[in-house]
Amino acid sequence: MLRIRHLACAVALALTAPAVAFAQAPAPTATTADAAIPTGQLPRTVVPSLVELELRLDPAQPRFSGATVIHADVAEPTDVVWMHGRDLDIRRAEAVLPDGRRVALDAEQVHVSGVLRLAAAQTLPAGKLDIEIDFEAGYGNLMGAYRVKPDGEDYVVTQMEPLGARSTFPGFDEPGFKQPWDITLIVPEDDVALSNAPEVDTEALGDGWKKVGFKRTEALPSYLLAFVVGPWDVAVGQDIAPNGPRSRPVPLRGVAAKGQGARMRYALENTPPIVHALEDYFGIEYPYAKLDNVAAPDFGAGAMENAGLIIYRDTLMLLDADSPVGQRQGFWGVSAHELAHQWFGNLVTMEWWDDLWLNEAFATWMGNKITGQLQPGFHTDRNILEGGLRAMGADSLASTRRIREPIDDFTEISAAFDGITYQKGGAVLAMFENYVGEANFREGVRDYLKANARGNATSSDLIDAIAAHGDDPAAIARAFRSFIDQPGVPMVKVDVDCAEGQPPALVLQQQRYLPLGSNASAAQSWGIPMCVRYAVDGTVHEQCDLVEGAQARLQLEQAQSCPAWVMPNAHGAGYYRFALAPRWQQALSDAFADLDEREQRVYADSAAAAYGAGDLTVSQMIAALPQFATADARQTATAGMGNVEWIAEHLLDDEAARADLRAHFADIYRPRLQALGMAPKAGESDDDRLLRSSLIGYFAESLEDPAVRSDFVRRGNAVLGLGGDGTLDPDAVPRDVRDTALAVAVEEGGVPAFDLAEKHLRASQDAVIRRELLSAMGGVTDPALAERALAFVLEPGLLRLNEIYYVVFSQAGEPENRPALREWLEANYDALQAKLAPGGSAIASAYAAGMCSAAEAAALQQRFGERMETIEGGPLDLKQTVEAIGLCAAAKAARAGQPIEY
Repeated sequence: MLRIRHLACAVALALTAPAVAFAQAPAPTATTADAAIPTGQLPRTVVPSLVELELRLDPAQPRFSGATVIHADVAEPTDVVWMHGRDLDIRRAEAVLPDGRRVALDAEQVHVSGVLRLAAAQTLPAGKLDIEIDFEAGYGNLMGAYRVKPDGEDYVVTQMEPLGARSTFPGFDEPGFKQPWDITLIVPEDDVALSNAPEVDTEALGDGWKKVGFKRTEALPSYLLAFVVGPWDVAVGQDIAPNGPRSRPVPLRGVAAKGQGARMRYALENTPPIVHALEDYFGIEYPYAKLDNVAAPDFGAGAMENAGLIIYRDTLMLLDADSPVGQRQGFWGVSAHELAHQWFGNLVTMEWWDDLWLNEAFATWMGNKITGQLQPGFHTDRNILEGGLRAMGADSLASTRRIREPIDDFTEISAAFDGITYQKGGAVLAMFENYVGEANFREGVRDYLKANARGNATSSDLIDAIAAHGDDPAAIARAFRSFIDQPGVPMVKVDVDCAEGQPPALVLQQQRYLPLGSNASAAQSWGIPMCVRYAVDGTVHEQCDLVEGAQARLQLEQAQSCPAWVMPNAHGAGYYRFALAPRWQQALSDAFADLDEREQRVYADSAAAAYGAGDLTVSQMIAALPQFATADARQTATAGMGNVEWIAEHLLDDEAARADLRAHFADIYRPRLQALGMAPKAGESDDDRLLRSSLIGYFAESLEDPAVRSDFVRRGNAVLGLGGDGTLDPDAVPRDVRDTALAVAVEEGGVPAFDLAEKHLRASQDAVIRRELLSAMGGVTDPALAERALAFVLEPGLLRLNEIYYVVFSQAGEPENRPALREWLEANYDALQAKLAPGGSAIASAYAAGMCSAAEAAALQQRFGERMETIEGGPLDLKQTVEAIGLCAAAKAARAGQPIEY
């Protein structure tokens, strides 16, 4: 699954609505196996071998019904069966023994997470039995089976990961329970019904209903089960042709809301090359009988890798060759990510949620690798690097998670879907691939998949398979685990010993990187696959070594004299930060133009890290930015741009000083914008388009540059039809900068612009246009208009659930709006949480926007501590938000009174 975590745009929602709930009381006194409620992993006393699931679904109704038969193996006699079922209305539950005898089961939900206790009327013997359950349930909020109504028509979509399946049907809702499924859907006769496996028969039932049966699935955990029901358009693509180990064609279809099927053409044409590239890498055929890509009109995550029925946000599927660069690159990257899961996660599944990184880190790394192979102009190698650098922010917190974090409570499962799992995990995989070699790494991956196909695996299985292809398997495995099993960012301090009479060597010290104000211990070390480049007598050399221990000495093997410069992270391949001794820091700065683009980016990060640790002053950090702004790679050119907002808000007291600071930052970046020009050029690269978009947004919104704002007010008015006939014209400006044009036009245009934006929102079902309009209206600072924007959130039927945070976080991004936003969040907390339950931890993050004092941190904990206790992901999200506020306060205090010179 690809989670979306962009505060200004969207936050992934893990949501489920309450239906008819069981009383959530302590379990009755047990006679055998239920001394404690298993809120983590279920006992393996009863294990399913096949599940038959029949659901009766009418998308127009608020509830649905179902029946399941679970064929199971009982390891030892028991009078209790532990399962999952959250907010289900169990109508009948019985165990059927091999001799046909039926034993009544008393079903009770005994924990808020959906632990279901089935108490047997008599002891169930060891051996085989069937568990039959009839039930009803309500549709959820973007979790489990849920309803959407984007165009006046009713649809059902599913999202089972991580805990949605238990809200849809009773069962064994853990990744370690993996068995085939027989799925049958009873639906209105005019609706389309699809699931993981191909349809095998359809039976008319009369009274407007039909029964659709599907082929038995491969062995799957419950979180990969999926179905959709409704008046979908089904666009049939060309079969994915046989390739490599696969001699059969794979049927390919695109599924979109009514009237949208023709817009699936780009996705259908470009999916087969991704599948072929993955098959070539793995040496294993695509594992399922068919592939359906679903463009869901309302979806909380970016996409979900359900076996054979992948569900995406519709913006990722409904596009063409002229769509904005970010949308096109999003299609390729997310499709490659989800298709990689068909092997990593689906074919081989983690045993428990602590190994989620086996799914998500691998798909993050592999998705970028395959996209870069097929679309080299996207520069996706930078994505892995940039993702790793972003993850270092969270990984610098004392409260950060490990990549492989033990999970004992249901609230911790959702918290594992974060940048540590995805981006840090992906960067660590890339680092070890670089160290052991691409071919060796691939062979290890193939070994792992073949050994565990159709089953479950753990971190050790993958690490050992990869390490076996290295030159020192024990050391590689030990180093790999040092990154997986402990938190934090390694900081390597580097000096060069050029003493006469011995070869030059790097003198290394490693510890944990800590920002100003952190209370974590720096006394950590890793096994670091460290690659360095250095220049000697005009020649650049490179070497890689495994560095272990707090202190080490690394001889420069090809240096007969002292190097001119040293880059301690060659090609930016390592997940670590470095700090050079002053002489060597200056030498590397002087050689900046000789570094490759990834090395320039990690050099910029080393400056940001020094600033975050308090080793650079504000003035020194600002002084470093002009060098970065000259870099070819847009990620390096824009590194540090965001500092202006923090400095202006927390260190400057008057508007004149803030205006001067913004003018100076404008002077740094204006040459890049002028070189690019304000309009796209024929034949220019995607990277230039993305850099132009970033710079224009920065000048218009962060720097409040009058000339750029004036130009984009005019452009945004043209989109809105303001000053004309009021008709929306989405193509009045290039699509890559339309969001900025709308934002400044609505902010500057007052009531007339807001009214038109609202009119267009209510008339449009285009998810991209709706996002841009909502973000623009959410960002206005006029109090009355800001209040109108917030009212959209609770207006029945107006916003899709995945649109709520477009408004909320756009308001949170404006300091002027924050006091009123906090009042609104507090006044409407219960209503908002009802929409988002059992997720919604981002409410506290929105409330906290701009906080930067110890008193505010304590108040936030007091206000939200109890509220977050049973929110999925809530306890850790709140803990990290509180810590971040404290670190902001420490940084502010440390820099108070420092002269800001530029």
